[in-house]
Amino acid sequence: MQKLPDHIGIDFGNHTVKAVQLRDLETAPSLVSFASQPTPIGVINSEDEAHQQQLADALKILTDEGRFKTRNVVVALPEVSIFTRFLEFPGVKENELEDAVHWQAKQVVPIPMKDIQMSWILLGRDESKNAFRVLLVAAPKKLIELYIKILELAKLEPVAIETEGIAAGRAIYRSAKVQTAVILDFGSQSTDMAIMNGGDLIFSQSISVGADALTRAIATDFSFEYSQAEEYKRNYGLDQSQLEGKIFTSLQPVMDSIVAEVRRGIEFYKTRTLIAPPDQVLLIGDGALLPGLVPFLAQELNTNVQLADPWNGVKTAPNQDAILSKGKPAYAVAVGLALKSE
Repeated sequence: MQKLPDHIGIDFGNHTVKAVQLRDLETAPSLVSFASQPTPIGVINSEDEAHQQQLADALKILTDEGRFKTRNVVVALPEVSIFTRFLEFPGVKENELEDAVHWQAKQVVPIPMKDIQMSWILLGRDESKNAFRVLLVAAPKKLIELYIKILELAKLEPVAIETEGIAAGRAIYRSAKVQTAVILDFGSQSTDMAIMNGGDLIFSQSISVGADALTRAIATDFSFEYSQAEEYKRNYGLDQSQLEGKIFTSLQPVMDSIVAEVRRGIEFYKTRTLIAPPDQVLLIGDGALLPGLVPFLAQELNTNVQLADPWNGVKTAPNQDAILSKGKPAYAVAVGLALKSE
């Protein structure tokens, strides 16, 4: 595969856009620069040209403030818009695999083939089944074209596009040296779930409930303005010892719906792959910093739950580390994109 040039990893979020540039990717990755910029409200994935220009302008500010050394970028498409599927091909020879993947894609991808950009990743071979193992990834062409247009408006050069789940998995595997885990990415609009086995992404899904739903629950239950509800969420979260557990009680129904979907996803993974599910859950994203989230999920899922540190294997200067220390899990996707070398 072709080596990528020096580039910036850019993670588009509904509330913030994050960027990371690393060097020495193949040996000992070290941080060149990073930056975060608020995302204009309502512009993500919008087909409105004014919104696209607003997002491009935010990217210009982001790259200027980060003082990055290149205009090349690798970006992630939102998991909610992407179709991924783990596939096995028993009895198929290696020289037949390309055709087999394309034929199977026609059966499982819920979008006409003419409207998607498709790729697949060879995960290896299960000798017991005489089967190649493949991760199929399909994205709407319109979405890819939209992101490319925004990058061009921002005078940036896209050199690769992939999914948030693949990027997050790379960060966890390369930096944190974790090979097998459930990764939960708590975003504002959704909670994205990925399962890694042996360092490979095997399963991913997007749960259509995110951190903003928690804020809305508090705002509704206590008749707060949105900004006040957001403050209460960030300060007290799922900590039952705070405010007589009133905020916890408000948030619990939303969290219960997320937990139910995570359990379903793990069960589907186990049934589909016949592989034992991972015994640890790693949390990433801005919403992962919610007070009390780690013990809540550990109890509900009956497993080991931790905040992920995608910077664990990346050299950072003391002044950089001081800024990153409060929100390391939020940069997992951007770090994973920055680590992409091929």
